[in-house]
Amino acid sequence: MKKNTSLTNLYELLFTIVDIILVILAIYLSYMIKFNFNPPKFNYDPFIITAPFTIIIYLIFMYVYGLSDLIKQSIGEIIYSVFLTIIMLCISTMAVTFFLRAFSYPRMVILYSSIIQIILLSLWKVFVWKIKRTMYGKKDVIIVGDVNAEHVAKKILFKQSNLYNIKYICHPDVNNLFDLINKVEIVILCDDIKGALKDNILDKCLVEQKSILIVPAMSDLALVGSKLNKIDDLPLLRAKSLSLTAEEKVIKRILDIILTVIGIVIASPFMIIVAISIKLSDGGNVFYKQERVTEGGRNFNVIKFRSMKMNAEKLSGPVLATDKDPRITSIGRIIRATRMDELPQLFNILVGDMSIVGPRPERPFYVDKFEKEIPDYKYRTVVKAGLTGLAQVLGKYNTTPEDKVRYDIMYIKNYSILLDIKLIFQTIKIIFLKESTEGVREEIPLSELIKNKKLDIEIYK
Repeated sequence: MKKNTSLTNLYELLFTIVDIILVILAIYLSYMIKFNFNPPKFNYDPFIITAPFTIIIYLIFMYVYGLSDLIKQSIGEIIYSVFLTIIMLCISTMAVTFFLRAFSYPRMVILYSSIIQIILLSLWKVFVWKIKRTMYGKKDVIIVGDVNAEHVAKKILFKQSNLYNIKYICHPDVNNLFDLINKVEIVILCDDIKGALKDNILDKCLVEQKSILIVPAMSDLALVGSKLNKIDDLPLLRAKSLSLTAEEKVIKRILDIILTVIGIVIASPFMIIVAISIKLSDGGNVFYKQERVTEGGRNFNVIKFRSMKMNAEKLSGPVLATDKDPRITSIGRIIRATRMDELPQLFNILVGDMSIVGPRPERPFYVDKFEKEIPDYKYRTVVKAGLTGLAQVLGKYNTTPEDKVRYDIMYIKNYSILLDIKLIFQTIKIIFLKESTEGVREEIPLSELIKNKKLDIEIYK
């Protein structure tokens, strides 16, 4: 196993070196094209000076946009990530040349190199993706769980069936559980498995070096970021507090104010266009205020551009939006798809009701409902609500409340300014991904899904 890990790390290093070579080669070729293979030293020197910065910036955005972890992405997602990475590199390069006073760096070279980089890196990354998919293959999987096993199985069948082959869906109490585990490569444990059995399965998988994936319960999340402690010679783990320190809150607030002011200035033209479009479309209100819950359970009015018909919930009451929801207007579909309906919340951030990054603020009706159904839901309000968050970047609009809570708790446990900045950049990526704004879809029974896909999955209850 250690040898395989070392080989994998070596491959990743080689792949990254090729990435860097392609990025620099694209700039060199752009100089040759711009100056007919004879670039003047005056124009070429800024390239030499800024090259180290170019490499570092590329590596940062490569990591932020997931180009270092390709295997679970589609080809379309990879090309989209390359495009975003190079756009950010282009903008950053212009900023670097300004601060280094390297004004003789030709802007046309930056433009040409960006186009070449997108082409070369897209081809290279798709090639690497193909290699990784071939090497990884399709792994046989067992899902062990009670009522939550069906939820996990559906996630795999809808999105990851090309990587994971579900062979068994197994209740924790079946007699031949460990015999079935012996027949697969990956074990997935749901969060509703009792502690003793989970420990036994973990022990078996660790000893046999079998891959194991765990849907975390609160007891698992409590140990994220824990530190080693001891009483006499007794080793202990100190669970990290589920809150931000006073210093972290101050720094987070300063970052919120600075970035929000910049965001309002940049977004103002778009907000004006959206406001006019909504008013012209049906003559109704431009803005929509709705009561939401933030830090400490405090209620506030969130501001959004109206994307639904006037008084849409007058008869229905609070209802989550669905795919092709008839309440959504034609303009509303566009601004919801691009997340532009959320832009007025920048003013909520400026006055201190929200933060740029944090758990999304929910309505009091749903907070009361989910707190009764999901014991861990109350932990979401230990920090200020956010415009975006880990649940929005890694999840979707229709991600279950249980899974959103897990993401939100992991965000709080892992909080740092660098994580906030990373999530802000990753939010740019998901704005134009259609699946991130999908409404709640109709539930399909697992048995029907298996039948429709003609799958051979053994279910043990």
